[in-house]
Amino acid sequence: MECNTAYQGKRNTTEEHWQTIKEHGFLDIAKVDIMDEEGDMTIPVQDTTWIKYDRVGTHLANYDFLINLAHFKGHAMGGFGGVIKNMSIGVASSAGKAYIHTAGVTENVNDLWSHIHNQDGFLESMAAAAQGVHNYFGNGQRVLYINVVNNLSVDCDCDAHPADPEMSDIGILASLDPVALDQACVDLVFNYPSKEGDNSAALIERINSRHGIHTIEHAEKIGLGKREYKLVNIDGEQMLNTLNKNHLSLLVRNKGITTQHTNRGVLDLVQLIDSQPDRLKGAIVADKLIGKAAAALMIAGGVKEVHTNLICTPAKQLFEQAGIPVFAKEEVEQILNRDRTGQCPIDAQLNNIESVEQCVEILRNLPKPN
Repeated sequence: MECNTAYQGKRNTTEEHWQTIKEHGFLDIAKVDIMDEEGDMTIPVQDTTWIKYDRVGTHLANYDFLINLAHFKGHAMGGFGGVIKNMSIGVASSAGKAYIHTAGVTENVNDLWSHIHNQDGFLESMAAAAQGVHNYFGNGQRVLYINVVNNLSVDCDCDAHPADPEMSDIGILASLDPVALDQACVDLVFNYPSKEGDNSAALIERINSRHGIHTIEHAEKIGLGKREYKLVNIDGEQMLNTLNKNHLSLLVRNKGITTQHTNRGVLDLVQLIDSQPDRLKGAIVADKLIGKAAAALMIAGGVKEVHTNLICTPAKQLFEQAGIPVFAKEEVEQILNRDRTGQCPIDAQLNNIESVEQCVEILRNLPKPN
């Protein structure tokens, strides 16, 4: 379900919109509703600083529950688009889109581009309109918010020629709080461990140059939600549960394929780096316990995310320095040997070593187990 656009293109009239839907094959996989096909209606907004109401498609009244599925990415006007933008601009009719974009100046789409000078007013109007739809569905009791944080171009999908993404996909996030969700996605972009060929700088610049964070700031201010959040990785939790239940030592998930490993110590990681280096690159891994040796090998292999029952402080510090998120149920000062009489002998070899490269070199030169 969506509404007609307020700009020229193949979705600004109902007739062209339906034709575009057919050309893309959407009718073959789902029912589609152009909500302002039969006109629009107004719903109240709590924040009337700029807009005095929200104008949405009349078909919105046909629904008692809303799943807001947004593609999180950059945006030429808003800096970024997530669930708040989708809830406001996406649900608004053509006239409603013009009204939000111009911060309440006009509903006339032909006058839209003459009244877009009030950037913060536009951003605050998006937050207000999103809250209007949120409240329409039982003050958010009948709404689920999902951001797909993939294909992270600086431009919106509505752009005819969007720039290619300069950073890798992050994943899919969901919440009942749209403010917390958009904030979490922005934080993941701003804290992204950029490197050559995989860099979030362009998207960060786009968000900053449009003052994009102000949408979230205002949304919290007017009570749409809270910017505080706690990330819970469902994939990682499931992987760790599988690992523990089946008495495995390591699970590696990459590009939809999960491999199971059972060797003790760091042998599996060494073998993967030597024989299947692409297997670890960009992977989510679950390991029973992680010492400094395992951490160094995972970082060298290019893992994206780590889940474990137990991690030692030096290992956690290595991950933090590399910008790799790690989720551990327990942290200890050091990993013990199998007799629990002292430190793990492999980790002991790395006690005074600071760099990952040096750690890996030492591990490669250790005697191979029989």
